[in-house]
Amino acid sequence: MNLTNVFIDILRSAMTQTSCDMIEGLSTQDWEKIYDISQKQQLAPMIYQQIFSNESFQNSDPGFQQFWKGDTIDQAGNQARKSILFLMLFDKMRQNGLTPLIVKGIVCRDLYPNPDLRTSNDEDLYIPRDQFGKMDEFLQAEGFMREELIKDKVYQEVPYQNPRNGLYFELHMDLFPQESGAYGHFNQLFEDAFDTCMETDIQGSKVLTLNPKQNFLYLVCHSLKHFLHSGFGVRQACDLLYFAKKYHDQLDFHEIRNIMKEYHMDSFAMNVLDIGVCYLGFTWEELGLSKPSDVEIDCTALLDDMLDGGIFGQNDMNRVHSANITLNAAENESINAASGILASLFPEKEYIKTNYPYSRNYPFLLPVAYLHRIFKYLTHRNTDAINTGEKSSAQIGMERVKLLEKYKIVEK
Repeated sequence: MNLTNVFIDILRSAMTQTSCDMIEGLSTQDWEKIYDISQKQQLAPMIYQQIFSNESFQNSDPGFQQFWKGDTIDQAGNQARKSILFLMLFDKMRQNGLTPLIVKGIVCRDLYPNPDLRTSNDEDLYIPRDQFGKMDEFLQAEGFMREELIKDKVYQEVPYQNPRNGLYFELHMDLFPQESGAYGHFNQLFEDAFDTCMETDIQGSKVLTLNPKQNFLYLVCHSLKHFLHSGFGVRQACDLLYFAKKYHDQLDFHEIRNIMKEYHMDSFAMNVLDIGVCYLGFTWEELGLSKPSDVEIDCTALLDDMLDGGIFGQNDMNRVHSANITLNAAENESINAASGILASLFPEKEYIKTNYPYSRNYPFLLPVAYLHRIFKYLTHRNTDAINTGEKSSAQIGMERVKLLEKYKIVEK
């Protein structure tokens, strides 16, 4: 039995609020594997909600049942607590004259039948750059901490954490890194975001977020950004599907698709939606458009990549390291094996400084860090090939570049 298919069947029942009683004959070991798949996609609480009364699950090991139940209660309870604290904080921000926009996070959770079962690691706020100083002062007064800022450096995002209550979020002045050749230009789509934002109600709080068109485009752009790195997960597809379903009457898909074609993301987005149609119980009509006839619809390879990579494509380090190859392909809008592998071996200086901190502290050691990376790459590649048969980061990267070609993100 293919347990990945079972996971998808259960997820479909969760997304459509239907029963999954038809699932039967699974052993405790099978359920443990389904839990692992669910956890890697950060969907374990949603999946538990669907299967806790399933006869096959109830016949599994009682200790395992109790473990998954306890894990669900912990995750959902923690999410509920953080959501309340975040909304209280957001209300206070607005009372102090700040106008941040919430992107992803609680805006996506609110689309779900039971929002607290769709957990988030953090929240994301997008603010006008000229409000950063006032926001920074406000957050520190509220007990939030951040790293020391470098004088005169122009920051695009700054993370904040409150050690007292565990709240963590990222404050964005740009939604995407401006210097990225692969997706820095996505920022152009949101230049008027603060002038065209919308107010919506979440759990009794009035919050600001992107208008429906920009919200949809942002979810696509954010998923594509992760896809260009090492991958994105099924949960991001669920977010996009629920958003399209809720706001379909406010989305002009003729306009949106023209924009996405200009940014080489239309085929990608349409195939993400097709995952919902083929596997998760949605119809094109309830998503607000007809099945596209002008792009190749073949979502299975995309879904397989999402399942293989986990929530942010980080199921294994070879896959994570392969990101330099896919990013190189996107930046150059072409597929070239040699340049892709070179990009993996010789990434930008900032990547090296992040992964080899001694080169940031002692810049003269930067050449040593590059040699260190090459040595690790060659050693790891040979070890994998001999001992485990695992694919190297170069192999994974070039295979994933073919997906970029398939979904028209890059050209041959």
